[in-house]
Amino acid sequence: MEIRVVEKEHDLLRIEVPKGEETLLVPLVEALQREEKVVEARYLLGHPYLDRPTLQIRTKGEKPQQVLKRVLKDLTDLYDDLLADFEKKADKVKA
Repeated sequence: MEIRVVEKEHDLLRIEVPKGEETLLVPLVEALQREEKVVEARYLLGHPYLDRPTLQIRTKGEKPQQVLKRVLKDLTDLYDDLLADFEKKADKVKA
């Protein structure tokens, strides 16, 4: 996935994601909003033909890039565990 950093400050990060990938933003924003250091986490869709979906993160006391990396790693671990559990149980189901 190719992302583009639109704005980067000490407490703000805005990145654009490719069109069609915005469904990934929902669990990401939900996880970011649970973080203590996150003041604001949201995504903007804009015009469906002209704009790319944008993720915006504002933090307090920690760089937004660090928070985003940590949350992405946590989500990766969560989905890896989910995949492993599914593979174990899917093999037991008879078609």
